Amino acid sequence: MRVNDLSAPPTQETVLDGGALNIPRATNTSHSVILVGAGRRGLGAHLPALDAGRHFRLTGIVDTKERIAQLREISTLTSPMYDSLDQVLADQRPDLAIVATPHDCHVPLAQQLLCAGVPTLLEKPPARSASELATLLKLSRELQTPLATSLPLHYQRGYQRFRRLLASPAFTDAEVSIRATVTSWQGTDSWRRSRDRAGGGVLIDLGYHYLELIVACLGSPDEKSVQLTRAPGTGCEVEDEARLSLRFAERRLLVQLWLQSHPQAAKGTELFIRRDGAVVYHGTPGAAPYRGRDHGQAQPTPAAAQLEALVASGFLDGRGDWHHDLDRQRAVMLLIDDLYACAEYEACLPGTADQVRASERTPA
Repeated sequence: MRVNDLSAPPTQETVLDGGALNIPRATNTSHSVILVGAGRRGLGAHLPALDAGRHFRLTGIVDTKERIAQLREISTLTSPMYDSLDQVLADQRPDLAIVATPHDCHVPLAQQLLCAGVPTLLEKPPARSASELATLLKLSRELQTPLATSLPLHYQRGYQRFRRLLASPAFTDAEVSIRATVTSWQGTDSWRRSRDRAGGGVLIDLGYHYLELIVACLGSPDEKSVQLTRAPGTGCEVEDEARLSLRFAERRLLVQLWLQSHPQAAKGTELFIRRDGAVVYHGTPGAAPYRGRDHGQAQPTPAAAQLEALVASGFLDGRGDWHHDLDRQRAVMLLIDDLYACAEYEACLPGTADQVRASERTPA
C-alpha cells in the first residue's frame, strides 16, 4: 500500500518479527556511557538498550546514596557506581551520558555534563518549561556539545506507517485520534505529583511523546484547546487526564488526543484516522521484542534503536542534525506551555473516566 493511500480497509498495526527499521548500523567502535538515574526508566529501558549494543560500555551509574546502596544488592550490576556526578566526571570523560532522573534534575545535570564536554541524551521532557529548555539549548550551542532527547516513538515499528501518513503533504481533510493510557506511578518521594518538580502531569509527561511526533510531522497547530482533569481528594498537584484538540488549517486536519494516567490502567495506545466519518486507519502500536546480546537476534527496542541512530549519525562527534532536532524540542515545549496557559480544568467525577473511555472506543 502506498503511504498516502487512505482508501484501503482499516488495518491493525502490529509489531512484526521480520523486517527492520531503516536505521543505519553504527560502527563496532566501543563507546563509554554513563547512566545518570537508575530508576524505572533507567533500568527498564536504557540499561537493556546499552546491553543490546555491542559498541557500548556502561562505565558508570550515578544516583543518590540511598539508591546506590539498593543497586549494590543487584548482582548483575557490576559497573562502577557513584553518588554524585562530580565523582564520575573526575574519574572519566565518557563518550555519552544518558540522564533519566526526575524532571527537575534534567536541566542542572545536563548543564554540568555539557560544560564537561559530554554529549548528553535526556529523557523526556527535556525541561519543565520552554524558558528552562532555552537556557540549556543556548549552552549546548555555545559549547558545541551535542544534546538530544529520548524519542522512542520515532524508533518503534508500530508507529512507522502512522508517521509516514502524517508527514505526507498529500495527507489532508482528516481527523486523527490518539488515545494513550499508562499506569500511574508517583515516583520516588512522590515527585511526579508535584507541579514544581514534574512540570505538570500527563500532558507534559506522556503527552510529550505524541506532541513531539505531531510537531515533527505537521508543525505547530493553528488552533488548540485542552481540558485537564485532576482527581479530587488526592493531594496531587498535577493532572491525570488530558483531552486535546489541535487544528492544522492548511492541511485541514483535526488531531485529538486523549491521555490518561491511572493506577489500575493498562498501558496502551490506539491510533485512528477518519475521513468523512469512516475509519481509514486503525493502529495499536506495541513495543518491539527484546532479547539481550547473548540471547539471539530480535528487533531492537526503541531506546536501543535511537542509540544506534545517534552513533551512526555522528552525534557523539558533534555531527548530524542534532541542532535541528533541538529546535523542534523547543517548539514542543512552547506548545506545552501554551496548552497549560489556555487549559480548562475540571474535577474527575466518579465514573467519568470510564464513560469517556467507553465513548472513545466506538468509532464515529
